[in-house]
Amino acid sequence: MSSLSASDRKLLLGALRAGQSFERSMSATDHLRFTQALQACAEAESSLVQKLSQLAAKSSPDLGPKHLMALLVPIERLAGRSARDEEFLFDEHDLKAPLAERLKHIVLCENIRSAFNVGAIFRTTETFGGCNIWFSGYTPDPLKTAMGTESMIQTRRFDRATDAISEAKAQGYTIVALENSPGAVPVETFEWPEKTLLVLGNERFGVDSMTLGSCDHTVRISTVGQKNSLNVGVAFGIAASTWSRQASLAKETLTPIGFLRGGFENPQVAPRQGSYAKRSENRATVELDSRFEGRPSNFSQALKDLDGFERAWLVFGFHQSQGWNPQVRPPRGDGTKRGLFATRSPQRPNRLGLSCVKIEGVDVSNLSIAISEHDLLDGTPIYDLKPYIPEADAFPEAKAGWVDQIEKSAYRIRESSEAQKQIDWLEQNGESRLRIFLDEQLRFQPFDASRKRIEQSGTGDKARIGDHHTISFRTWRIDFRVIECQELEVLNVRGGYTAAELAEPIDVFEDKKLHREYLKIWTAADLT
Repeated sequence: MSSLSASDRKLLLGALRAGQSFERSMSATDHLRFTQALQACAEAESSLVQKLSQLAAKSSPDLGPKHLMALLVPIERLAGRSARDEEFLFDEHDLKAPLAERLKHIVLCENIRSAFNVGAIFRTTETFGGCNIWFSGYTPDPLKTAMGTESMIQTRRFDRATDAISEAKAQGYTIVALENSPGAVPVETFEWPEKTLLVLGNERFGVDSMTLGSCDHTVRISTVGQKNSLNVGVAFGIAASTWSRQASLAKETLTPIGFLRGGFENPQVAPRQGSYAKRSENRATVELDSRFEGRPSNFSQALKDLDGFERAWLVFGFHQSQGWNPQVRPPRGDGTKRGLFATRSPQRPNRLGLSCVKIEGVDVSNLSIAISEHDLLDGTPIYDLKPYIPEADAFPEAKAGWVDQIEKSAYRIRESSEAQKQIDWLEQNGESRLRIFLDEQLRFQPFDASRKRIEQSGTGDKARIGDHHTISFRTWRIDFRVIECQELEVLNVRGGYTAAELAEPIDVFEDKKLHREYLKIWTAADLT
């Protein structure tokens, strides 16, 4: 700007001031003045100032703040200045934040020199939920630099920081200094007390040594660069984000202590209850986290003595649940809708589940528990673990409501000698869920084609004695028949691939090799 003539500088600054006035008011009157100031730039000696006149055609009274900014920035750059923080506007809806949810923390600014740093501290305090800032020494008032947050923050002024600390301690506050000094705790691992007074020191000299001696704790920002220094406003922003995160975690009802690894791939192959999965192939591992809510978890100590129990209750989350309904149709039963709280449907309001699993081993050093006889999916979040105590947890004579009634309609399932050999062979070769699947699907409403992959090969009534039916399990087909009232016989297992499909190299379910080996033994199980 110094290279411009006096008249050109006057034109340029006139356009800048008119644009700033329009930005503040967004009124038609100020828009007209801004447009006229831009048009006047056409008379400038400098081609750069002359070019600003072209912006007049892009301006309109309906111009939004973002588009207006695109017009103002070239003017600001040519004038050799940028907008200061206090010139930015903030949205009015920000004022509607509920003050009742503010944290009880107090920020004490000791001998901070810059009003801009104080303004940044005001804005950061308000943004992260604080509502009190105290001044000591020569710390200035924020004036315009707080961008309106000075009306949202309660302030007090003290001559000395030690006076403020004495007042805070009398009110039950814990005093914490933000200072990079020996023995300071990394701020990301520090647990903020509910009532904290955080002391921020001078930009150059930090917190005064006498003040530091009056503090209960000292925290620091972990850095890795050679310049081990941060602006006080920036450092405070990092610290405030950790107290905000901690407050958010405190509002959460549950935080996972770990996750299940090696669980079932999807709900279709998982048993409906863990006790139905009595196979060694169903082993999985509960892996506990080494940290909990931002701190070391100490779960190795929590696992002590668990290896003496045979079973444990796992409180977990249905992480693939897509919502819930007040009434559901349980797979066990006749399709009648039942109240959700009278079922074990995975679609729960809070997505919480409870499963009693068998403990196969406890590895304290690796924070893991090997389990079996479970019904959990891989990646299931685990929220708690409690030992199963038979005396307290087993009530074999307890009534089971509607479940007791439908047990009377349950089908007995028998396996032919052929089917028994086939299913045994498949279990030994990796298909461990087939027998469990048949028990789950055929005990109740075995002919319900609306909810099961059932095909009828007989005629007349689906439950007529002697009629044959087929149920599908993944790529396998299982034939069964009604042999008498409430009794079924599993006849045989067939492959679900056609000869052409089995010859194709694409193997989506990764089981074609198993099918080929199966057919070498049971050639009578013709391809469909």
